[in-house]
Amino acid sequence: MAALVPDLPKVEQHIVEMTNQVRSEKNLSTLKVNAMLAKAARSYAQRLARTGQFSHTADGRNPGQRAKSAGYEFCTIAENLAMDSAKRGFDTGQLALQAIAGWMNSPPHRANILMASATEIGVGVARAPGATPKFISVEMFGRPATSTIRFDVVNLSAADVTYAFEGKTRDLKPRLSIVQSTCTPGEISFSKPGGFFSAATEIARMPARDGVRYTLKSGANGTVTVDIGPRAKPK
Repeated sequence: MAALVPDLPKVEQHIVEMTNQVRSEKNLSTLKVNAMLAKAARSYAQRLARTGQFSHTADGRNPGQRAKSAGYEFCTIAENLAMDSAKRGFDTGQLALQAIAGWMNSPPHRANILMASATEIGVGVARAPGATPKFISVEMFGRPATSTIRFDVVNLSAADVTYAFEGKTRDLKPRLSIVQSTCTPGEISFSKPGGFFSAATEIARMPARDGVRYTLKSGANGTVTVDIGPRAKPK
């Protein structure tokens, strides 16, 4: 009996669809196929299949370098690899499902599939030479450099203030300003530090938005308010 032969372009399509189905179940955004990421993924899958090597650095480069070589300038990049073989071969849907199942059962690969900051995807699948059907699948995730989130925080109040973002808390003295860049959307919160006998007081909490300037100003009775306006253009 002849081994089953999958339609590799359709396997790639199914992997994208299954990845987005998993993300949808977790209320994450749908990933759009990017031609440059797909080119990088397909080229690397073919190399791994041809050489028999299997690692994220088999060509002496990392995923980010391969993405840039394909013309993809990124803010975030990640890569999943899978190797699947069977004497009976695979039908198209089965090979895609096996790759996804393997990744979802591996915490690091699952984390890539569920990466909140990713917005784009590219998938490549190639068959390795040999009597036993063996396939290499490469899945790349990216967020383009154009989607970098940049915002300013300026303390024009007379009070010491702290702001928390991405799990880090920073001190913001009066007249101090900070420029923040990130690849990951998140929430920013502002607080007045507590004293020896008092706890910290939250001023405001809101989503961090690209192109925004958060200006802290003194209000009545020692309060601090947050004014939101456009970020100053770099000179």
